[in-house]
Amino acid sequence: MHYQDLKRVYHARAWTFKDLGYVLLDWRLWPLTLMYFGVVGVGIGTQMYGSVIISSIQPQASGIEVSLLFAPIWIMDLIAILLVTPISDRFHRSRAFFFSAAVCVQIAGLLTVTFALDNGWARYGGLLMIGFGLGPTVPICMAWSTEIFQKRHGEVGVAAATALVSGLGNLGSVTTTYALYTGWPEDSAPGPHQYRKSNLTMIGILCLSILSSFAMMGLLKIFGNPPSQKLADGNSSSEFEDGAARREARERGLGKLGRLIPGRRA
Repeated sequence: MHYQDLKRVYHARAWTFKDLGYVLLDWRLWPLTLMYFGVVGVGIGTQMYGSVIISSIQPQASGIEVSLLFAPIWIMDLIAILLVTPISDRFHRSRAFFFSAAVCVQIAGLLTVTFALDNGWARYGGLLMIGFGLGPTVPICMAWSTEIFQKRHGEVGVAAATALVSGLGNLGSVTTTYALYTGWPEDSAPGPHQYRKSNLTMIGILCLSILSSFAMMGLLKIFGNPPSQKLADGNSSSEFEDGAARREARERGLGKLGRLIPGRRA
């Protein structure tokens, strides 16, 4: 049974650079990359400059106290991952809504950090909101990439697509560290408006991530996600694969949909 379930891993012909080129040319790759770009930029920005903001909230705090206040941001990140990602997997056709809702929490947190200048603890609450919003976004991007490219290009396509989404999307961290925050000398000058323009720029990038997620959902509804010709030439439509897909539908709570998949035995 183990061999039969893994049989879909093997293809009729070996993968070549031409096949990897098909992954690069697949339009589905680029909305996912833009989604990842924004959220990774905010994540790295929070990781590197969150402690600076905390120090401005509590100027008398020691290094240990700043570290203790910094840790709950990532605890909120973990809580959000545990709460949101299982639900987004169950309702996987609505990943854009879960992703965008989490990004909106980040935007609200950035606005609070930027404009709640008279209330230091409100600004700290904004950092916690950013951490909570960050949690589900990267897992949703990776899960969606796998779901799309598994059917389109198989396991090697998944590996290539997730590597490209992660690698190109991480340019968001380059933007954060070199173009914004300390890379923007006028914006990093100490004072009540420190990092204001950088935060607003990141909000704009997050809006691009939201638009990309809904563009992906809309384009998938229009064009679908058919298997590539490479998989159609192989043995991707075997009864054993149908059985795996049927179990996946059942585990995701899709109910009667699992019985509609071809190849089901009475």
